[in-house]
Amino acid sequence: MNGTCFDEANLLNVCQESIDYQGIVKHINDGVFILREGNIIFTNGAFCEIVGREMTNLLGRPFADLVIPEDRDRVARYCVDKLYTSELSDRIEFSITRPDEDAIVEMKLTVVDCGGAPAILSAITDITERRKTRIELQRVKDRLESILHAMNDVVVSLSPTDQSILAINPAAEALYGIPRRAFSAGEMQLMHFVHPEDREAVGKFYRSLEEDEFGEMQYRIISSTGRIKWVHDEGQLVYCTIRSIRRLDHVIRDITEQKEALDALTRSEEKYRDFFQSTKDMAYSVTSDGTFIDINEAGIQMLGFASREEALASNLKDFYDNLSERADLLAQINEDGFVTDKHVRFRLKDGKPIEVAITARAKTDDSGYLLYYEGIAHNITQAMEDQRNRVLRNAAGGMCHYLNTHLMHILNAKDGIEEEIECLDGATRNMSDEAREAWTNATSSLRSYCEDLHLAYRNITAVTKAFNSAFLTYKEESYLDKAILDIFNSCLEDPLDCSTSPIPPGKEAGEK
Repeated sequence: MNGTCFDEANLLNVCQESIDYQGIVKHINDGVFILREGNIIFTNGAFCEIVGREMTNLLGRPFADLVIPEDRDRVARYCVDKLYTSELSDRIEFSITRPDEDAIVEMKLTVVDCGGAPAILSAITDITERRKTRIELQRVKDRLESILHAMNDVVVSLSPTDQSILAINPAAEALYGIPRRAFSAGEMQLMHFVHPEDREAVGKFYRSLEEDEFGEMQYRIISSTGRIKWVHDEGQLVYCTIRSIRRLDHVIRDITEQKEALDALTRSEEKYRDFFQSTKDMAYSVTSDGTFIDINEAGIQMLGFASREEALASNLKDFYDNLSERADLLAQINEDGFVTDKHVRFRLKDGKPIEVAITARAKTDDSGYLLYYEGIAHNITQAMEDQRNRVLRNAAGGMCHYLNTHLMHILNAKDGIEEEIECLDGATRNMSDEAREAWTNATSSLRSYCEDLHLAYRNITAVTKAFNSAFLTYKEESYLDKAILDIFNSCLEDPLDCSTSPIPPGKEAGEK
């Protein structure tokens, strides 16, 4: 402390009686200084530490130089007004400049007499850290309030004594259908909205929290519009001190859609199970390596198992006639997640081959990990055979039509040649003997060719008639290459025998 300056100021008469005021001012943590005409005429050590400057650099210096430019005019005007207005507040906050960083200070001041002139005796406190803490707390508070206001779940604090609402977020308006202020004013309590059938259980749940400290429950509420909703309520005790209850906090979530979806899923699973057991196709689920997890009765019969136990101990992979088809099917399922009507060939336990159309999908968990495959296999063996037969019949009909068209051209051409020969025979009377002999030989050859054409016409016609009879008369019959050859051979041996239809394979004489 600058004792000379203090003595000249003649303000406090510091050494009165036995109290050492100079020692007090010197050692206190608050910065003490005196301003006269805006200049610093006295400081203590704490003030020097707060502003970060040496005392020799402060005495006689305008105090405004220490204030940041943004606050300078406001502080200077305040100090002047304080000299003439006693009712003005004795505290002001502003920022001062320091070599390392600016500081926020609170200054308390009073007007004193200094050498016959008014001066300002001030004490300043560095509140930078306090202000930072307050700002950070306010920021955290604002952030929490913003989160609470943005939440879809209702967050509510209740009094532990009477269950009255202490605080509630805006999500309550959407859930209960009334303005938030109605809750805040205490007009509406949560228990009023609980479904009458659940009210007793909910009341017991709320009362038990004081002993259990945490709990959760699902129950129904009725909103102001009369709609019934399902909610999930999580409650816990909050203490202000050890074992001193301050409030009961609840997070209430609307689970109506989830509840309805779960109920719909339960009904769907029941329908699926009914379909699984009642369908005539093979319904199954297998592990990733093909081991049966489940299979219906139709599948047990299709594959030839003696019992369900035997089926569940088996592997679907063993029934593929060609394992490359299984690899292609699994590759498509793993890539797309499903496969529809994929045709593969099975070989049953008795060795009989069949064709099946598989519709299957991969079941995965939430992280995408494969759990199992499930699908339906429809036996299409007969359908595929019928389809091939229809293709064969259509091809035979087309071939017969094509041959018949050209046969008609051949027949017309043969008849025309024979007519021309008959017409030209009358012109041979005026020919010489040599010319007549040559004509006779030529017409003989032409008639022989016409007979050959007629024989070919009869043979081909017999074959087309046999094909028409065999493939168009009998429906959904199995035709093999041998059946086609039999038709040709039977007609080519003696075309006249083809006037009756040949017996297709699998038909007995007299069977229609």
